[in-house]
Amino acid sequence: MSKKTRIKQHILNYNPVADTATYEITNAPILDQRFRNLPQAIQNEFNALSEQAETNSATVIPRLLELVESYPLPLIYSCLAIAYGRVDPKKQKLIIAENYQKNPRNIFARCNYARLCLAENNTDEIPKIFDNQIDLKSLYPKRNQFHITEYTAFTSVFCQYYAAKHQPEQAEELFISMQSVAPESSETQQIKELLHPTLLQRINKKLFG
Repeated sequence: MSKKTRIKQHILNYNPVADTATYEITNAPILDQRFRNLPQAIQNEFNALSEQAETNSATVIPRLLELVESYPLPLIYSCLAIAYGRVDPKKQKLIIAENYQKNPRNIFARCNYARLCLAENNTDEIPKIFDNQIDLKSLYPKRNQFHITEYTAFTSVFCQYYAAKHQPEQAEELFISMQSVAPESSETQQIKELLHPTLLQRINKKLFG
């Protein structure tokens, strides 16, 4: 059954009109029409490759490179980045940056590039990546529904951003929202570790960075 949740948008500067805007979070598939327009044989091949991206990275990378050259779609770029993450982190960064360059409006291309900027302590790039918007509805005003993974990717980026900017109240507000919407999400758990690390996690961070 599809899970649907109404979310009030988070706003940096309070606006009593914008504050009434809501959008729907769902776990029902939201189809990428550009991917659906590909030949069925290519779709089937990519689906098979994506299942092997983490376990057989070196095997699938050459074909994924060919596919992304012909079809520079965010989904294929993301799969290629996952595969490179297992064997060549430097190339993974290049693929993430290229995906954002080729697909600057795609939410996952934006979020992955934003994470890269955060990892490199380049926090000032984050507002630019998201057109100075900090809620999904303002970023994509024509959309009223978002997949739960779009929500968690976007919200976790801003949790990290606020934490890096030493704005714990804003980070905590978004984290509470993530917990209510997607408590089991790996991204929610990562933010929990960031904002509320256990004693063991704090010790490990001090020891191993």
